[in-house]
Amino acid sequence: MDWTKEKNPRLLAAAYAVGFVAWLIGVLLILFGQFTGGSIAGTIVGIVLFAVGQALISIVAFTLRRNFQTSTATSSFSQAWQRLSLGLELSPAVRVLLGR
Repeated sequence: MDWTKEKNPRLLAAAYAVGFVAWLIGVLLILFGQFTGGSIAGTIVGIVLFAVGQALISIVAFTLRRNFQTSTATSSFSQAWQRLSLGLELSPAVRVLLGR
C-alpha cells in the first residue's frame, strides 16, 4: 500500500498507529477481564478502546481503498481493512511517521 499517494500521509499513518494500538490494548483488556474474572470497569475500558481503534482503522481503510483494485471476491475497502486490521501496514505507517 502506498501511503504517499494520499493528501496527508503522516496524519493517516498516525491515525492508523493510534487506532491499531488502541484496538490491541482493548482486545487484551477484554481478554484479561474474561480470564481473570476482573472488574467490569476494566472490561468497559477495553470495549471502548476496541471500538475507537476499529473506528480509526475503518476510517483509514476507507481513505486508502483507492490503492486496491477491486476484485470479484472482495471490495477494495475490505481488502484495505483486512490489511490494516492484521497489522500488515504497521511497519510502512511507522516509516511514514518517521519520515523515511
